[in-house]
Amino acid sequence: MILWKTCSVVLTILFFYMAKRINKKRPSLLFSPAVLAPAAMIVFLLLAGIPYAAYSEATSWISELMGVVTVAFAVPLYRNWSILMAHKRMILQSLAAGSLIAIIAGVSTAMLVGLGKAAVISVIPRSITLPIALSVSDAIGGMPAMTAVFGMLTSFAGVFLAPWIIKKMKLRHPVSIGLMYGMGAHMLGMVKAFERGDTEGSSATLAVIAGAMITVVWAFTLLPLILPWRAVS
Repeated sequence: MILWKTCSVVLTILFFYMAKRINKKRPSLLFSPAVLAPAAMIVFLLLAGIPYAAYSEATSWISELMGVVTVAFAVPLYRNWSILMAHKRMILQSLAAGSLIAIIAGVSTAMLVGLGKAAVISVIPRSITLPIALSVSDAIGGMPAMTAVFGMLTSFAGVFLAPWIIKKMKLRHPVSIGLMYGMGAHMLGMVKAFERGDTEGSSATLAVIAGAMITVVWAFTLLPLILPWRAVS
């Protein structure tokens, strides 16, 4: 058991390191470590016939480090707090609108393509950071595993489309750019926002935190309306 856990951690780190090396030579979302490393691990588990549950248990402490990383983002958030508070009304209104639109769009799309009730409920918290999204999904009767898939797809799409949206919408304000990254691509968006600047990253961090809280409120408020709507459709 100890040997398997050690091998799982070593392989995870090794795949991530290799993905980083590849990404330096081919800097694109398709060759991002967030795509390559999980893909390599999935292929390995399938070929080795190892169940994901065993791998997840062996590397659970790596997932728990996400909490430490999230806390570390509070440092630039504190440094830029005065700038963010100067735009607090715009920030709250934008996040509230963005969260509502994300839920309506996700639920409508899931119903339009004929997905079942579980998928419709699971897609509701897709636009918030995964640790919170999984808890919300479980609390409202969704499937956390399905929510994780929807969340990752949303994150990848957000990071991929962000540069195009910034160019087409002619966004210049760092707070606006950061809010878009944080609300549209959560943790992965935060990383990309920090690559653009400290203010953008801090705005994205605030969007992830505040957006999650707002989405939780929307989720429990809209759920009684969504369930009858799903039953009728």
